[in-house]
Amino acid sequence: MVGSSESDRKTPHIEPKTTDVVYATSPVFTRLSQANAEKFSGNSQIRRPIIVGMLNGGVIGRGGTVPVNFVVTDAALTAIMKVYWVGITLYGYDAMNNDGPEAIFNQVEMKFLNASLKMAQLLATDMYLNGQSSTGRALNLNGFSEWYDDGNLFPQVGGQNRTDINGQVTGTPGGLNAFTATLTSVTLQAINTAYGNACWGPDHPDIIACTQNGWNYIWNGLQPSQRYANVENDLGNIGFTNFRFNAADVVIDRYMPTGTNGVMFGINSAYVEWYFSNVPLFQFGWTGFKGANNSLDVTGQYVVGNNILVPNPRTGFKLLSTLF
Repeated sequence: MVGSSESDRKTPHIEPKTTDVVYATSPVFTRLSQANAEKFSGNSQIRRPIIVGMLNGGVIGRGGTVPVNFVVTDAALTAIMKVYWVGITLYGYDAMNNDGPEAIFNQVEMKFLNASLKMAQLLATDMYLNGQSSTGRALNLNGFSEWYDDGNLFPQVGGQNRTDINGQVTGTPGGLNAFTATLTSVTLQAINTAYGNACWGPDHPDIIACTQNGWNYIWNGLQPSQRYANVENDLGNIGFTNFRFNAADVVIDRYMPTGTNGVMFGINSAYVEWYFSNVPLFQFGWTGFKGANNSLDVTGQYVVGNNILVPNPRTGFKLLSTLF
């Protein structure tokens, strides 16, 4: 090449940018992990008070008596913190080849970018699943699958028996029971029935999280004049496509279970509490690179301690279908 030095011919041009073609981005995780983050300052477990029973009351006539027996009205949802990690291992030898202005890429920066995306994937995936020992997932997040249940799949949640809450009947929305249904066909009427059962006064789902198939069922079922694209909420402002169904934002989340385990969730974000540790190491912290024995290589871990509580699951719903 005319005018090129020997070094120019040996050094390829590398663009100072990269593109992610592996990970997805979860709109629900993005909203909840930021707007609904709670601080966990330490203890053996998270303890979240709730009302579980009604006080006695009624009418009385002249000279009448009133019962004075004690009534259990208060309890606490409990959960332990769950720790997630992403490992970064580097070949020490590569530091020699990736140094200086002609480096192919800064391997440390690229690995940390990848680690943050991997951590988001882990949390966004488990957010929709469960963390109960009966399913072999005791180390995982206590996710929406168990919180938004009617007691048939998960009779206990947050350390409480669902049927102990004011005499709640399994399968009936109320107390710690959410509305759930298994659909053999997906219709707007079925989704609207789920939404209606999750409305308790002013409390109602404000997010409907669905797979691509679930989104298609709602989109195709609505008349064009009923499709209200939402571009001014927090999701629209950062590029997530969503539209309104009743008073909820419908979003596609590619980390949701699909096919045989297909699901659609109606979530009331006002009652989702995502607890994160106050300890710096477990607050998306870094353990530091450590040298491996008899090696030039180094490794470290990116870690977070967290868990999810939904203190009012009756204001959400879960629809199951192999069609999602």
